Amino acid sequence: MNTSYTINDCTLIDIATFTDERGAISVIDKELPFVVKRVFWLHHIQEGKDRGAHALLEGMEIMVSVHGSFMVDLDDGTGKTSVLLDDPSKGLIIRPGVWFRTHSYKEEGVSLILADEVYSRDRYTYDYKVFQKLRFV
Repeated sequence: MNTSYTINDCTLIDIATFTDERGAISVIDKELPFVVKRVFWLHHIQEGKDRGAHALLEGMEIMVSVHGSFMVDLDDGTGKTSVLLDDPSKGLIIRPGVWFRTHSYKEEGVSLILADEVYSRDRYTYDYKVFQKLRFV
């Protein structure tokens, strides 16, 4: 696992948004730090339920609230923070070696995730104790 990143490296990026009398369009095309190989979204999350609760071993993801809102908890083993995602013109970069979980979905929150690799269970750790051991090897 790449342990060089901390919660401070999980930053918000601006997503270009154009608005007129018809509504708004948000576009991600030039400002991505990686080539997108996987896109998925979380929706219809029941009240009181959470998603995530894992860490990337390698690679990156960008998480966007395309509808409603939700919280993202970030943990690098020494520091913790929470980020509210409630604006489709903002994306949160998730770095490897940072444990994250989403929760407190409001207003039918929908989380869109862009990933730099196709899904493989081996890209993640889902056990917090294993995460801690990997962080402090």
